[in-house]
Amino acid sequence: MKKTISFLVVVPGLALWAALAHAEPGACREPAQGQGRVQLDDAMFKRMDGNADGQVSKAEFNAFNARRFKEMDANKDGKVTREEMDVRVNQAMKNGLTHLNDRFAAADINQDGGLDYQEAQAMPVMQAYFSEVDTNKDGKVTREEYLAAMPLLHRVKNIGPKGKDEAL
Repeated sequence: MKKTISFLVVVPGLALWAALAHAEPGACREPAQGQGRVQLDDAMFKRMDGNADGQVSKAEFNAFNARRFKEMDANKDGKVTREEMDVRVNQAMKNGLTHLNDRFAAADINQDGGLDYQEAQAMPVMQAYFSEVDTNKDGKVTREEYLAAMPLLHRVKNIGPKGKDEAL
């Protein structure tokens, strides 16, 4: 019962976090296999960098956010109501949770509903923190453990030579 209540409380919060982190297509900060740094996705940066000079000016940043505002303003009246914002946030939460579930499913090669250490290789940050994410210490990371670990996994700045970032 306690686990179910925790899951019902944690998942909506994680979904909101995921919505913010993953609302932009391609904005996942999990490095590809073999990369050492977790960083803002290049595709998102390029979308913000309108003149492609490798920098985002205040004007480019504002233009990017203006497009976001326009997307959120469903009735195109130049204002965003609470309802319009809720619709956008709910959609982003749904997209973020779908993205996280898809990543988990793709890594679960044997489709047993859990990731062992070998399967976690598909997600280097999770593999680096496998023992912390596997809270019940059964050698498998469940979907629930994975979702609950999102704050830990996405605050990692660098995967060092030993597989962990010493400066969290």
